[in-house]
Amino acid sequence: MSEWILHTCPKLEERYYEAHHPVGLHVLVAPKELSAAYATVGIEYGSRDRFSGGALPMGIAHFLEHKMFEREGDASWEDVFAALGAEVNAYTSDDCTAYMFSTTENLSQALEALLTMVKELSVTSASVSRERKIIAEEIRMNADDPWEVCYANMLRGLYTPVRKGGNPVREEICGTEASIRRITPALLTEAHSRFYHPSRMTLAVSGRVTPEEVWKAVEKVFENMPAPMDNEESRLSSRRWQEPAEVYKPRVSVSMDAAKPLFTIGIKLPSVPKDPVELTHLDRQMTVLAEMLFSRSGDFYDSLFENGLISPGMSYGSSLGRPALGGGDGYGFFYLSGECDCPEQVYDAFIAYVSALHENGLDGTAFDRARHTVYADFLYGFDSTEGIASSLMATAMDGVRLFDLMEIDRRLTFEEITELFTRVFHEKQFTLSTVLPSDKIQEP
Repeated sequence: MSEWILHTCPKLEERYYEAHHPVGLHVLVAPKELSAAYATVGIEYGSRDRFSGGALPMGIAHFLEHKMFEREGDASWEDVFAALGAEVNAYTSDDCTAYMFSTTENLSQALEALLTMVKELSVTSASVSRERKIIAEEIRMNADDPWEVCYANMLRGLYTPVRKGGNPVREEICGTEASIRRITPALLTEAHSRFYHPSRMTLAVSGRVTPEEVWKAVEKVFENMPAPMDNEESRLSSRRWQEPAEVYKPRVSVSMDAAKPLFTIGIKLPSVPKDPVELTHLDRQMTVLAEMLFSRSGDFYDSLFENGLISPGMSYGSSLGRPALGGGDGYGFFYLSGECDCPEQVYDAFIAYVSALHENGLDGTAFDRARHTVYADFLYGFDSTEGIASSLMATAMDGVRLFDLMEIDRRLTFEEITELFTRVFHEKQFTLSTVLPSDKIQEP
């Protein structure tokens, strides 16, 4: 039995336990007296990590995620979880693949099933061929979705193509129909063997559960697995991309079947730190700054809406990615997206808004409001086992502790938020992506 480290937050009356299994699995358990339990296991392998240890086809991390639900025999893993009364799901992002389930019963059995599922891979040429058709349809659906296209084109405007040495965050997570045709059982097996070792996994569980129950399930699944090799990281050499500080293209526009014009404005960070604590600090800064600038209770949104420049419901946020496996640089950007009659008018209003802030300074009252909003969102996450387990997994994979976020937020200053804005918000860092209805001509 491993030594558990207890982390407590008296202010929130919350706690969780942490341990590392000899095979390298990072385990986090947060007991919570709620009816539904939630467990998630994150693998340090995402779509942009395909260059780690040698290039693999675009979309292979996502393809592998699909294949992990298949098992030998008649029943899939989805059938296994359903029989246990659990609901299972998964996703692939740029820097992570995660599998999760929620349940009100049979938690121990479902935990064993989750860990066994990510440990084993059952793949054949016939099953890969079937899956290729399913994923190709998913790719076509994304290509027909105006919102998906607008966001994806924003990334393509911000970041340089991979063939020119740019950051692969601009690539489609699902890959392309051409790239997935190159994916074979042998390549999937290689990717699984290379990246799905428990030393690259973080398991987080929350609900009516004890650390001992979780450990028992871990021991049962991984009892005969060898520990990772000491030099494993050094073998994961990565293609080093040379991403410029400025955007690749300031404008990207397409015409397609859409009810109204859409816009997504991207704001690219010139660089991001490699240190996990610095990266997390920057992530919290970005979250607060995005809330300050683009909140629906803020002046900019009010001005756009009151002047009829946007439809209700403009979305906004920020994204920050840690360095890729093997050492490839991370990435960071802000975005705001919505529906409008004339994207160029919205962009002109955005440029005028940013210019006024550079001239007059940010609003201290907006800073205080944004900090309170971000803190409230953090607290809200403790109202569900899903929120707790997901946050535990994400922060652990980022190299920090969940409760550290409170201290980071507490120490944020108006001056450092102002410095971030001053450093990043310049027109050479902006990309405007638009989708225009194919049957309409936009009047500027």
